[in-house]
Amino acid sequence: MIKKDKLLLIGICCFLAAVPFLVVKFPPLTDLPQHVAQVRLFADALSNPASPYRIQWITPYSLVYAVLGGSWLVFGPENAGRMGMLFIVILWIVMLHLLACKMKRPILAASLGSILFFGHILYWGFYQFAFGWPLFIGWILLAKIEFRSRWKEGLAFFLASVVLYTAHIFWFLAAIGWLVTRHFVFKGDPKKLILRIAVASPLLLLGVVWYPSLAAYGFKSQTIWATTPLERLSPVWLVDASFGGIRGSTEYIFFALLVGWILLACLQNRQTFLSKMDKELLLLCALLFLLALVLPDKQTNTIRFCQRWVPPAFAFLLLGLPEVRVRRGILTAFVLMIIAIFFALTSLNWVAFESSEMSGLKESLAALPQAPRVLGLSYIKESTTVRGRPFIQVFAYSQVYRGGDLNFSFADFGPSLVIFRQPRHPPWTLGLEWLPEKAKNSDLSFFEYSLINADEELHASLRASSILQQITSNGRWRLYKVRQ
Repeated sequence: MIKKDKLLLIGICCFLAAVPFLVVKFPPLTDLPQHVAQVRLFADALSNPASPYRIQWITPYSLVYAVLGGSWLVFGPENAGRMGMLFIVILWIVMLHLLACKMKRPILAASLGSILFFGHILYWGFYQFAFGWPLFIGWILLAKIEFRSRWKEGLAFFLASVVLYTAHIFWFLAAIGWLVTRHFVFKGDPKKLILRIAVASPLLLLGVVWYPSLAAYGFKSQTIWATTPLERLSPVWLVDASFGGIRGSTEYIFFALLVGWILLACLQNRQTFLSKMDKELLLLCALLFLLALVLPDKQTNTIRFCQRWVPPAFAFLLLGLPEVRVRRGILTAFVLMIIAIFFALTSLNWVAFESSEMSGLKESLAALPQAPRVLGLSYIKESTTVRGRPFIQVFAYSQVYRGGDLNFSFADFGPSLVIFRQPRHPPWTLGLEWLPEKAKNSDLSFFEYSLINADEELHASLRASSILQQITSNGRWRLYKVRQ
């Protein structure tokens, strides 16, 4: 049983992490609207045999839609995305603390590590990868159990393999790699390893069968190494990979605090370091960091492929190190102050983002009819508040709220749970979600409405257009009807 003081600490961390999601309607999570739109498309495909969509039951990215679907049913389509991600955040915090308790690691290190979830994985809206992260912790804990029955052990690892495979194939492969590495480094029982790999092998085979369909559906791109392993050791790259969400110096300060914690844990325990560290967790940290050093920046349309392993690596590093030796009450107050400030600053940035850079969106969505054909164009590409490209998928909220069709959908992506029965070959210009400046007047003719993010000067020129009729008139995001 977890002691009451630890349960209280977990509860405080969960509450603080929930605040950013509760103070805004449109959190700055790039892919969020497209993922929620998949729930609507799933319902369409399931209920309508004549639908242009089909469900990929064996895709290794589907389990998170059970979370989003449940959130849709409980909170409605407008809130499904943010509440679904909030559930994943809380699951991550709980699992990280549970790992600390079960492996007798410093609980305050887990609390401090809670802030690592609020980085580029979250801000880009990598739902499947984010969901697989706490489930991978479950795999670690499962590997520590001594089973008395072989069939129970086999069943447990088969079910765990199914869960990780359907959450995210990268975490499933990482789990298999961890099993093998752990066995050879710590000289485990070969019979256990063979059994665990054997029950996971049907999922490996399923992945092999599924993978070629990606190329057939057009999900492929050039492999890109934008940075060398040496460049990835620079402080700037490490801060970006560890956090990479909020603009400004805030993340550098919190990264420095994490580094300070790590150095203090090492220096205070330098004479007894080997006896107080956790070899398994530090090995796991090293393996994930190795992936961050050697993997490409982009692989088959998977962006930030190498960076996404850094936050979990740092989380396992914090838990694997010896305890920081400061009086318990002072250290607890210090950690809670750090995470409270972090989530307060996050909340303030999210509120500023929504009030300024998402202004007009709510009114534009409310003005849409049912099942519209919408072209999304965000001429403002970057945010002054958050990093990345938070606007490229915002127009997909129209499909979340009203259904209909979009100029780009995750149904165009081969790995998605719901895809088009036949790959689309659109007659309009492709990639407008990234490059709206390439939009032509002829592109508008294929749509009924255009949801546009622009400054006042550009909106003024659009109002004078003979092709577009302005529907909403306030804010950065405005709705226009296409004159046919």
